[in-house]
Amino acid sequence: MEIITSASGSKYIYEQRTGYLSLVPSSYMSHENNSSYYSQKAKYLSHLGLIDEDRQVYNYRLLEPRDIKEAINNTHQIIFEVTDKCNLDCYYCGYGHFYDNYDARENQDMPFDVFKTLYNYLKNLWENSSNKGCTFLRISFYGGEPLCNFPLIKEAVDYVKNNPIKNKRIIFSMTTNAVLLDKYMEFLVDNDFEILVSLDGNKYNDSYRVFKNGKCSFDTVIANVDKLYRVYPTFFIRNVKFNSVLHNRNSVKEASDYIFARYQKQPMTNELNVFGIAKSKRSEFLKIFHSKTKEFSLMSDNEKREYQNQSPDIHRYEKWAFNTLMRTYSTSLLEALSEPFVRTKNHEDLEIPTKTCIPFSRKIFISVNGNIFPCERIGNEFDFGRISDGKVEIDIDCVVSQYNQILKEYERICTGCKAKDFCSVCVVSDLNGYEICNRTKPRNIAEFITFFEKEPDILRNIIRTVSII
Repeated sequence: MEIITSASGSKYIYEQRTGYLSLVPSSYMSHENNSSYYSQKAKYLSHLGLIDEDRQVYNYRLLEPRDIKEAINNTHQIIFEVTDKCNLDCYYCGYGHFYDNYDARENQDMPFDVFKTLYNYLKNLWENSSNKGCTFLRISFYGGEPLCNFPLIKEAVDYVKNNPIKNKRIIFSMTTNAVLLDKYMEFLVDNDFEILVSLDGNKYNDSYRVFKNGKCSFDTVIANVDKLYRVYPTFFIRNVKFNSVLHNRNSVKEASDYIFARYQKQPMTNELNVFGIAKSKRSEFLKIFHSKTKEFSLMSDNEKREYQNQSPDIHRYEKWAFNTLMRTYSTSLLEALSEPFVRTKNHEDLEIPTKTCIPFSRKIFISVNGNIFPCERIGNEFDFGRISDGKVEIDIDCVVSQYNQILKEYERICTGCKAKDFCSVCVVSDLNGYEICNRTKPRNIAEFITFFEKEPDILRNIIRTVSII
């Protein structure tokens, strides 16, 4: 436990372990008067396990097989790489010449049996387990360009409709370059797909996204997206989003301004993936890399306010709020005062180092070859499992062992780190992430508290948009 002073001079008691935060007068922890109201309150909160007056060193645990089994049971998204074919040859593609941590692209299509095997495996798991997982399942189609294997997508959608999972709402989604959107948009609309369109801004901004012959894809893509917007306006408003990759030919401002002006939507803007870069390509890669943090540092205060939802910091603020404020204040008073809650918070249910995802807790990614990964961003350095001969093979003990070898390196860094509640290090994307942690100065908690003091509406919006699933 510690006392945090914000930029306004307000003082807060903050317990990192439980997420407890409370505005208090400066006399809160006065040891001159141990009988004072606030000193007695501190002892009471300490007795409940909500704060640690003695500033105990927090201990971590490592992954166990039960964590992986529980994660699979509770996953809410399956992503199928239905093809590694693509009708574009984007210069910065994550499966392109900059990277060396992916399976070879061999113009393959995923066999329907791979989809069917995993779907039936999870359907059987959920319908015959006391743990039914969340109330919905998002089935996502990925590539390559997924519409290059439209027959599989259609067959998969038909199969799901004819074989629903009890007590689960199925949502279909797709990431697409929109080159074939005009050909298949009626099917996507009829099946209420959520669509993420890749578009980097105007024609120059988008000029790294080219056909195999080197011709820019922009005109084709815009014509198709315009048609979807015109023919199915209600669907477009509700179901279509945009993703913009940042590089040396665009910026957050340019991508956001173009897409908002044309479609009244703000895109997600993401930096190029910095993991898995081939050593021989690093200098070339750095020439086109565009830092979102650097762009925002050069913005005026008005610009920062205008593009706030794209700020690299806003996600850290949101993550901190979810892992501190929301963790405490979403707990009912009755639960917080109960003995089980106190025992849980008193170090018996230890956390895993970093805030890295437990494998399969957010999603399961299936490559075109039937290999299993925790997400589409992870390279092939690890063997998580595969689908073959009508069977799902996940070596849980092997996954646990591989993760724990890395987590042991993080444990010494995470102990006492003030950034752990909003850490974004993925231990299997950045295999040397603990070295980055050693070089990175932890963010000051007072910075986060000060931000929400100045921007209470953002905190209210975070609370309003929380969904229980």
